[in-house]
Amino acid sequence: MAFSWLAAEYGNLLAAFQAAPAVGADPHVCELPRFLRAYFARRCGTTHLNVLFERPLAAAERLGDPLQLAEAHSHVGFARYDAGRTAEAATAYEAAELRLSEAEDTQLEAELAMRRGYLGWDAGHVEEPLELFRLAGKLYEQAGSPAAMAHAAASEAWVMLQLGHRAEAARRAREVLGVPHADPAWPPAPTARITLGVAIAHAEPDEAAEHLHHAPAPARDDGHLHNQAWCLNCRGVALRRMGRYVEALASHRKAFALLDELFEEHWKIHFLNGYGETCRLAGLPEEALRLHRQALEPAPRLGDRYEEAPTHEGIATVLDGTDPAEAAEHRAAGQAVLQRLSPGAY
Repeated sequence: MAFSWLAAEYGNLLAAFQAAPAVGADPHVCELPRFLRAYFARRCGTTHLNVLFERPLAAAERLGDPLQLAEAHSHVGFARYDAGRTAEAATAYEAAELRLSEAEDTQLEAELAMRRGYLGWDAGHVEEPLELFRLAGKLYEQAGSPAAMAHAAASEAWVMLQLGHRAEAARRAREVLGVPHADPAWPPAPTARITLGVAIAHAEPDEAAEHLHHAPAPARDDGHLHNQAWCLNCRGVALRRMGRYVEALASHRKAFALLDELFEEHWKIHFLNGYGETCRLAGLPEEALRLHRQALEPAPRLGDRYEEAPTHEGIATVLDGTDPAEAAEHRAAGQAVLQRLSPGAY
């Protein structure tokens, strides 16, 4: 019902948002991202969202309130991150953190820690995101926000999974799903279900399939195409681990069809390597190579160092049997990326 009303009034909302500064409504302009960020993100696309969220920042600067400035910088940072503008996102988060030192707010501090965790992960800082998600969980607990606390724990579980700690990730995801709640679209549930489904795909495929089936439902219900694509791509990875390659490929393809609908190519960087690995194991080496090469170009430009190393490894694995010299070059390049990220670990 709420989304239907928002859809019907979308043009009026934008007009009001854009006209508010002229009538001295800066306090209301500052509040709009907090209440309408999720809807605007679904409707605007990241380019428009970035322009839109510069208005609350300008309003906060006119008001000069440190807390409103911290929140506005944080929202701008998230919009920049969502658009693949990671260096600008980092700058905005730094500005938000500086303002928070002037005006303490536990809830906002927790949200900023979460956002910095996502950015840090993409930048290849694998331990820092875990620390930030755990910090966010503690801060949300202090702020009395159990759902947000569970969301931080779900993000922590996801990072554990990416680091290869499947048993620990599954345990943490089960803890999140075990938290009592009455909301059928409980926000932490999709991340926890996806994490658990991928983590146990090989050992417990039936339970994994159940979680993976239910995970996209909230995103479908509220029209969040980005999250639907993410769930479908992760489902493809899990199905591949079960050896169900035809279904896995279909799931990846549905994810990419949604991303094509959004016209946001930078989002594909998070999905290309998983899709490429599925293609390779499904006996489609040329398609796998094309996907890995497609990921290689934007990774450094977007600052996504986490994806850059596995992209080189994916290309190397495909080429091992046909072009060992180029395979060796890519493997060395991948190791060099890891070396720069974690000196002394490799």
